[in-house]
Amino acid sequence: MDKAVIISSGGNIDTSISVAHENSDTYPNILVLEEGVAVFNDQMELLPLISDFLTHYRKNHSDKSIKTYARNLLYLVKYLTIFDENHIESKRDDCLLTVHSTEIQKYFDYCRKDKNKDGSVKRAIKGKTISNRDATYGSFFSEFLCNPPPGYKLMREEDPYENGSLAGVAKESLIKPALFLDIEALILVANHERERCLVQFMYDSGIRRGEVEGILQANILNLSRNVRQSIIVDHETFQVPSPYVSMEINGNKGRNREAKVRNTVVSKETINRVQKYHSSLEYKKHKRKWGKIPMPAFLNENGNPYNANAVGKLISKLSQRALKFGLIKAPFSPHKIRHGFAAMLLHSEDLGKTNLDRLLLLQQCLGHNSLKNTQKYTKIPIKVWEKFVDSNGIALKRYQLMEKLKNRTRPKKGS
Repeated sequence: MDKAVIISSGGNIDTSISVAHENSDTYPNILVLEEGVAVFNDQMELLPLISDFLTHYRKNHSDKSIKTYARNLLYLVKYLTIFDENHIESKRDDCLLTVHSTEIQKYFDYCRKDKNKDGSVKRAIKGKTISNRDATYGSFFSEFLCNPPPGYKLMREEDPYENGSLAGVAKESLIKPALFLDIEALILVANHERERCLVQFMYDSGIRRGEVEGILQANILNLSRNVRQSIIVDHETFQVPSPYVSMEINGNKGRNREAKVRNTVVSKETINRVQKYHSSLEYKKHKRKWGKIPMPAFLNENGNPYNANAVGKLISKLSQRALKFGLIKAPFSPHKIRHGFAAMLLHSEDLGKTNLDRLLLLQQCLGHNSLKNTQKYTKIPIKVWEKFVDSNGIALKRYQLMEKLKNRTRPKKGS
């Protein structure tokens, strides 16, 4: 752990073995250190938020305190990126920009236990140590990240420590999904069809932000062809046209981040919208850049794929914009869009004869190993879905909601 913290008055550090080279051709082999603190994770990637905080904190504290604070923050980041579903795909220490108070409390609960989630034995952390870590996090959020000192940029507005210590036992919190009107608001404030398509696709597929980059144009093209076909719906092989298609997702939430394949269900309305975007001049102009390399389905204005960080920034930008116009009540993260997909599926009666049928389908779509994790979505209040009914008062199916979303957010000419 001590090798992860460099307290320097200058000099160089060798980062040639850092895994950061896998994601960036420009990551240096040698870092030149100024006076300050540099903190690294297990993969020798520099953690900028923690490093900046401790560089500032060092002005009035001993190097021993700096190392203690660094260790405490590294423990939290490691827990979030390994065990917390909302942050597993976070890069470096950006999970600290979105972590909620309840998630920090769950980390403290985990510290108190003598077993890992896989049943293996670990050392339980006692009260004094937990209080020490709690104080570290309080200082980091309240005195730096959410209230930056002169010379540092505001990185986060919501302070998880605004009501004081979080070392108490965590309470089970209800899932708060992004609802249909929230998604519609994000799409309405988007300036480009590439952004509108991405938001609708995430809402209709339930994919994680880190999985967007792996969706290829060829995948969408194949699905677009499949929506014109019929499917077998029962043991008598009776065939009917389906408003949905099954899509394979190569997730990265298995052990050691290996690919974990699952299938989700996407409506043909969303696939058709993305396919139409692929026919646009904007998308076609990037084709020369990719050549024979498989093209990602979603590209930014520079023709680069949306990675997890870019997706997070896009949703944050659109969320803040919608909030400014009074279209939503609070900003939200990409994972709340995934929650919205789950809630919508559970209330679409054409996707299963019983609640259990839909719950089992949702487990498969989300890639949960345990049905217990999926059952959390059954506690979401259903009254919000009563607004979406047809002229006969019958609740709209999921594919009908996606058609409505596509039509109500149809791009204007030239966008």
